[in-house]
Amino acid sequence: GEEGEAREEEQVGPPALLQLPAPEEAQRTRLVLLPGLFTEEDINLVRSLSEELSAVEHRKHAGSSQWRTRYLHAGGAFKERVPALLEKLTVAAIEVDDRPGGWGYLKKAPGGVRLVPRCVEHHLVLPGGALPDPTHFDGGSLLTIDVMLKDPSSDFQGGTLCTLESDGSMASHAFGKGDALVFLSHKAHCVQPVTAGLRETLVMELWEGEERRCDHRCQRHRGGLLGGGRR
Repeated sequence: GEEGEAREEEQVGPPALLQLPAPEEAQRTRLVLLPGLFTEEDINLVRSLSEELSAVEHRKHAGSSQWRTRYLHAGGAFKERVPALLEKLTVAAIEVDDRPGGWGYLKKAPGGVRLVPRCVEHHLVLPGGALPDPTHFDGGSLLTIDVMLKDPSSDFQGGTLCTLESDGSMASHAFGKGDALVFLSHKAHCVQPVTAGLRETLVMELWEGEERRCDHRCQRHRGGLLGGGRR
C-alpha cells in the first residue's frame, strides 16, 4: 500500500507459482485509472467500518501523527462486513491485468494461481504527511489498487501520487473522489506532502498467498506469524 515496505518477502510453504515482476520491469508499466469505481455509498461504508476500527490505529512515517493507517482486513472485518466492496476491488484489479493490452501476469502463470487480499488499508493523511521515498514499492504483492475517498479539489491540497518512470522522471497521477488507480505493486511510487485538509484513500494489495486477518501488513505469504501473532 501507500505505506508498505519495499523489501524481499519471506516465502513460507509451497513455492510460488506466480513470477512477480522485478521493480525495473514494473517501472516500465503504466498505471490504469478506473473513474468512479466507488459510489458515495461505498465510501460511506468504508468510513463507517474504519471508524469502528479506529481504536487500533497505526502511525506511519517518522512516527508522526500526520499519517494514520487503519487495517480494515484485521480479524476478517472487511470481508465479513462489506463483501461486495471486497469483490468489487478484487475483480477490478484483476480485470486490469487480464484485459487486452494489460500486463497479463496471471495469464503467464501456471494454472491454479489465485490472487487474494493481502491487506486493506484506510489511510488518513493530514498536512505534513507524505510517503517521500521515490523508490518505495509494495514488495511481495502483484497488484495494488488505490481508491480516492476525498475530493482533491476541495477537501485537501497536495498529496499527489507519483511514480518513478523508467527514464528517471517522476509522473504525477490525479484521481478524483471515487476513482481508483491500479498498478503493479513493484512499481515505485510515492506521495507528496499534504499541505492542507485531510487526504483519505483505501488501498488494497493482492498477492499469491493466504488471505490475511492480522492487524498489520503481513510479511509472510503462508503459515503462522513470527512471535505467535494472529494470521
